Amino acid sequence: MIVDCFAGRSVDAKRRLYREITERLEVLGIPADHVTVIVRDIPAASWGIRGGQAACDVDLGFTVDV
Repeated sequence: MIVDCFAGRSVDAKRRLYREITERLEVLGIPADHVTVIVRDIPAASWGIRGGQAACDVDLGFTVDV
C-alpha cells in the first residue's frame, strides 16, 4: 500500500499509521506479515489543489506537523 501525503508527519505518527493499516487489514484476513506500507512525504509546494493553487498557499484547516 502506498500513502501519498503532505510532508510533516513525525516518525511516531507514521508508526501509528502502519499499525492501524496492518490491524485493519488483518480483520479482513490479510496477515500482517504480508502488508507493506510506503509513505511518500511530498512537500505541500509540490501539490496543486483547489483550482490549481499550491497546497502550501492554501489554508487547509488542519496542521500537518503531527
